[in-house]
Amino acid sequence: MATRADLVVALKEGRLAFELGERLEDCPYGAGNPLRAAWLRGFAAAREESRAGGGG
Repeated sequence: MATRADLVVALKEGRLAFELGERLEDCPYGAGNPLRAAWLRGFAAAREESRAGGGG
């Protein structure tokens, strides 16, 4: 089970990955891992902010 701190770190890693130009396929966590879901949420949030003009 992932701790709240681990989930926050994964979320931030996902945001950073988008900002660095990485792809969804670059997620370091495997399927079924709760950290993968957090990473993907962070990635998606950064992508949406970028599309809305709020990225940066």
